[in-house]
Amino acid sequence: MPFGSNYAFAWAWVPILFGPQLNLQGNLIVFKHQINITLKARDDIEDLVYLHNGLQHLIPGTSIKVLGYTKTYCEKFSIDLIIENESRDIALHVRPQLPQHYVMRNSKIQGVWGKPEVASALPFNLKRGNDFCIQILVTERRFLIGVNGIHFCKFYHRSVYRDIETIEVKGDLEDISVERTKVAYYPPRLPQTKPIQIRVEGSLKSDNTLTSTDIDMDEIINIPKEWLKVSLPTRTTPGSPPRPAMTEFKLPFLGTIPRGSFINGRVLKIDGRMKLLPQSFLINIQKGCNVWPHAKIALHLRADFSLQNAGVVGRATLLRSAYVDGQWGVGKRSYINTELHPGKAFSMCILSAQTSFQVYINHSLVTEFLFRCDPRIIDTIYIQGDVKLWNVSLIEEIPFQSINMKALSEMTILTHRRAPLKSSKKNVT
Repeated sequence: MPFGSNYAFAWAWVPILFGPQLNLQGNLIVFKHQINITLKARDDIEDLVYLHNGLQHLIPGTSIKVLGYTKTYCEKFSIDLIIENESRDIALHVRPQLPQHYVMRNSKIQGVWGKPEVASALPFNLKRGNDFCIQILVTERRFLIGVNGIHFCKFYHRSVYRDIETIEVKGDLEDISVERTKVAYYPPRLPQTKPIQIRVEGSLKSDNTLTSTDIDMDEIINIPKEWLKVSLPTRTTPGSPPRPAMTEFKLPFLGTIPRGSFINGRVLKIDGRMKLLPQSFLINIQKGCNVWPHAKIALHLRADFSLQNAGVVGRATLLRSAYVDGQWGVGKRSYINTELHPGKAFSMCILSAQTSFQVYINHSLVTEFLFRCDPRIIDTIYIQGDVKLWNVSLIEEIPFQSINMKALSEMTILTHRRAPLKSSKKNVT
């Protein structure tokens, strides 16, 4: 197309959506047609390859999927949801930048672009010369954006989403189509995103309850001896027999366990290795696999490694919280030594105790989080961040040794300054 600074207008053939509108039951509609349109040219304008101006009556749960093919020389493309007012506001501008491996989100209100958002802890999986699917889900407070069946990012509303009428797609793309549906959950469960069944060691029929009746700083709890081992991938030497290959899980990791199995002293064991320049690492222990409607999260555990503290190896800001009754509860945040060192292997164990989750990293107690919902509802484990994973399992019926809770719990009394440890009356046995 002859777009450039020397052109005020240009003509283009673009596919446009036509046909019956979405009914209240949310039946799928997919339409293509061609129409002549006039476009105002700019130096940085992309080829308009799709347009439809009939997106009225957007409601929470409305899903808009853009499917197509990226050309081999495609560097970027954009999807705009537009409000047809005097300034033609853009309620949502989604722009994947393929060479830079990020997706920019923004809005344009009264002719002024807002603050762009590019951050995402999830891997970028768009490639040149490949089919793609961008899904935009409308919720009451924000848009949720999925890439090739995986939730990628969110964008909070900056304008009234019910006023959106038009969708435009621009860029070096082919075979564009749009699907609009009313969905009950998000993201969709595709073969490549199906949850993994987490290995459960031992019998679920046994009842491994703690011997103590309530959690107190002086109580003795049981710690498995296996926690003292950090699982490491071993190297082979010349002449040694080959070792079995170690499976690495793709991230984000989504795994399921039998409901009611993560109780009574059972342990979630996670083995992996931190990346060399970690930024964040999170674990959700929750009910259900959905991003929307929001899953009930019994424990949200997130470690953030700030650039300011990059020289303090293994220290991070650790957030513990829960999402119950439709909202996030008051979280706990501490700057502590997590034993998560860049490039180093780790073994994390999360114990479901009598009234709390207790988190151990490399057999050191890091933190404790009191239950805010019944742990029997837990059936899903979600993990993402700057780690490599090779083991996620639920452990039970293994040998134990006794450890003094008070001596270990003092390790968690760390804020922005290291607090001196108090002497313990009881010793580790």
